[in-house]
Amino acid sequence: MNLTFTKYLHFSLLFLAISFGIDASPDLKRMNLIVSDLDQSLEIYRDVIGMEVFEIKNSEKGSYAYKVFNLPKDADMRFASLNIGSKKRGFSLTEIKNTELPSLDGIKMTTAVIQVEGLREIYNKIVEMNLYSTAIDEDLTPEGIVFSEFSFTDYDGHLVVLYELK
Repeated sequence: MNLTFTKYLHFSLLFLAISFGIDASPDLKRMNLIVSDLDQSLEIYRDVIGMEVFEIKNSEKGSYAYKVFNLPKDADMRFASLNIGSKKRGFSLTEIKNTELPSLDGIKMTTAVIQVEGLREIYNKIVEMNLYSTAIDEDLTPEGIVFSEFSFTDYDGHLVVLYELK
């Protein structure tokens, strides 16, 4: 196949995908957090924030995820996928047992930023759980919409920012 025809074919397929309403741009499938205790973490993400559990399952030893997370062979892994907003399985928690997890103290390298409803009630529950949290702050989005937000670190030290549009 010559190069001109190949380019034309790729362009035609892209145009066809766009015309059917298929978004060809990147789309975030899921965010995953490694946790030491899945049940304890679900108390935050399911019970307080309001995510819905899609499934919980054990991972088989030696599965693809062991390579992805650079886990030792004797580690045990359990996985919970959660629905968040309209996104099916858009958030997940992966419990790792039988190995020491690295400390997340110090400078926070990543954060999950999650839109919620009932921010004040969630804030009060997070405070009751004795998790480190900042005070609720109010600001404007670049579009001029008022929002409130606060951040907290979960039991494993993951930074989470919750916000609510006014």
